[in-house]
Amino acid sequence: MNATEICGVAIPDSSIARNITKFIRDTESDMLFQHSTRVYYWAALLGQRKGLTFDAELLYAAAMFHDIGITPHYHASQLRFEVDGANAAREFLRSHGIAETEVEKVWLAIALHTTPGIPEHMQPEVALVQAGAGWT
Repeated sequence: MNATEICGVAIPDSSIARNITKFIRDTESDMLFQHSTRVYYWAALLGQRKGLTFDAELLYAAAMFHDIGITPHYHASQLRFEVDGANAAREFLRSHGIAETEVEKVWLAIALHTTPGIPEHMQPEVALVQAGAGWT
């Protein structure tokens, strides 16, 4: 796991975060992996600056999966890339025993990350991924 801390924000040091990192590293190009990592940092820094309470692991999951739908595995999909990414995250998190209410937050954060005007009125994880993706 990358132990880099930026202004007090670090990638969560947990089993699920390590599993997410491995899965995304094995699935995405290095460029896309680095982009997703930046989305997490931007989102977490913005949440910190705004004084929001958010689950760093869920935010990390959403940020890391937000663009997986543009990888070659999904090129034949008839779904929007955001939905492919949200579905991939949902499957991954369910397989790791994450509660449905938490899985739903991640699903929404990914599915809505390209939709301005709506996420900022939802849970912090949803709003922050959209904001973070917009900054990178």
